[in-house]
Amino acid sequence: MTNKVSIVIRCLNENENLKILIPLLLSQTEKNFEIIFVDSGSNDGTLDTISSYLSQYDNISLFHINKNEFTFGKSLNIGFEKSNGNIVISLSAHCFPTNDRWLEKIIEAFSIKNVGIVYGCQSPHIKTMHSEASVQKAWFSGHSKIISEVFLNNGNAAYRKEVWLENKFDEKLTGLEDIDLGKKAKANNWEIFYCAEANVEHLHRESFKTIQNRYRREAEAMKNINKDLKSDVHIIKNTFFHCFKGFLRGVRYDVKTSKDSLQPNSDIISILKYRFSQYVGTYKGYKNDMSKNKMTDLYFYPPKV
Repeated sequence: MTNKVSIVIRCLNENENLKILIPLLLSQTEKNFEIIFVDSGSNDGTLDTISSYLSQYDNISLFHINKNEFTFGKSLNIGFEKSNGNIVISLSAHCFPTNDRWLEKIIEAFSIKNVGIVYGCQSPHIKTMHSEASVQKAWFSGHSKIISEVFLNNGNAAYRKEVWLENKFDEKLTGLEDIDLGKKAKANNWEIFYCAEANVEHLHRESFKTIQNRYRREAEAMKNINKDLKSDVHIIKNTFFHCFKGFLRGVRYDVKTSKDSLQPNSDIISILKYRFSQYVGTYKGYKNDMSKNKMTDLYFYPPKV
């Protein structure tokens, strides 16, 4: 069977990144694919850039989601529903394939028995701050393999369409919709494969306030995903201890590796600000619940600081 691939890209004001990303996708060695954009209210020229390609390529399409209806899961479900591929990829608009065989390597991984989900490596972009790069290197390291735990990241992840049809992305979660679907897929006896060769450079350029917001919504999502686990209840009851310990461990590692770092923000003040934002956000996410309206405004469209 010849695989048809759909690449779903969520976007909000990603114009400069798409100018880099789209040519990289069109230059892939594998040509049997379509690109589906799901935009949630861009006003920076993103729509103009996408439209310029719509007139040239019949394998590129654009759909919209209302800002007030946006969640990460819902926007992906829209893209997956519109897809024609038997393999569907979720790719961040600020994740750039590092070579022209990125797509080819993802497709190859699905030839392994029972593999239903493939996620690729995410290397830090040279403009990504030092502490964020440390996190990315910890998450995406080692050789390609079937993983025993439940982990993946929708910045660079692919799904068999049937896996998604069995359990679509949870549209109520404030994040980690990938982890949630991966957990359900594993319960249905699908394997998750880490493909180190399907590498992208992930560009994170966020304010410290936005970083805190990201970790807050992800902690709240993880709490909801694992709400029936006793171990997670233990963590919630001891959130401050776990966060404080994580803060110290993160600062110690970042300082140790900062001497040879080529990333920006490798000074001690930036390291402290990043790790403080990370673990204050995590603490708030585990401790608090928010209404739908506040969740939409704060989590998905936070004020620029």
